[in-house]
Amino acid sequence: MENSTSVEVEEDEIICKCFQVKENKIRSYIAMNDVTEVEDVTLACEAGGNCGSCHILIQLFIDQNKHKKALAKTDPLRDANSNNHKKGFWKKFFADS
Repeated sequence: MENSTSVEVEEDEIICKCFQVKENKIRSYIAMNDVTEVEDVTLACEAGGNCGSCHILIQLFIDQNKHKKALAKTDPLRDANSNNHKKGFWKKFFADS
């Protein structure tokens, strides 16, 4: 008998618990508007507008978007072949069993 532990992670994780804002909404806004500040995300969808505990993740998404755009400029095929943006943030940390 095999004893394996698997962790199920929601694909579209709630990032801002205060306002129940999900990762896809935040990432979409950042990508469509080329956002560089957490405050811009807060003004658009309220994420990060209360306790601030999600600011670090919002900033991470902003930084990832900047990095993705920089890579697309240097290697246009890399962005087209990437599926990482379709996975939830936490899903990347857990291997499929």
